[in-house]
Amino acid sequence: MVLVLCLHGLGGSAATMAPIAAGLAAAGHEVISPTLPGHGGRPEDLLDVTWADWLSAAEASRAAIVIGQSMGAGLAFDLGARGLCRAIVAINPLAPDPDALEGLQWRRERGVEWVEVAPSTVGEDACDRLPISALIAMTEGIASIDMHKVSCPVLIVTSEHDDIVDPANSDVIASLVSGPVERLRLAASGHVASLDVERAAVVTATLEYMTRTSQLWS
Repeated sequence: MVLVLCLHGLGGSAATMAPIAAGLAAAGHEVISPTLPGHGGRPEDLLDVTWADWLSAAEASRAAIVIGQSMGAGLAFDLGARGLCRAIVAINPLAPDPDALEGLQWRRERGVEWVEVAPSTVGEDACDRLPISALIAMTEGIASIDMHKVSCPVLIVTSEHDDIVDPANSDVIASLVSGPVERLRLAASGHVASLDVERAAVVTATLEYMTRTSQLWS
């Protein structure tokens, strides 16, 4: 049995990761899947939340394996860069992007406070709008990670039909981390792969990956 932490993306909740968490629990692992600070309620609850708040919640689990989706993958990499986990599964992660941060800051300086979010196509119970301050907090947090210090094994899961995060982000991350990298490409899934049609494949690949790499982190 291994302690596994599942982390959702910005605007989501623990329910976003429920199929992954359930699959790992059914295989006999102990799984923690928190709803991160500011999430699970009103979009306004995200107004004053920082990367440090999210990271603190993730650190509290002390899990050996961290599975993160989108922003959750960024938190996993932050833990990995500081040696606080033994292996990472990153689902549709965001790479550090100075241009994206500059664009968000430019919009905030011109009075933009909220960004509308399209309805989920996979039934995710998520925010229908996000404060630009939360998007900046996420983007700054990811930019602050020293990705070269991620020396633990990493499985990067990339959805071919991701219309939120360019799949090329996965290639950038694979080139930045120093640990061994494996890849899983999902041909039929979108951004929230944990709830999409290939979610069972993600669970299977994760369990197989944990078995293959167990000697590196046990």
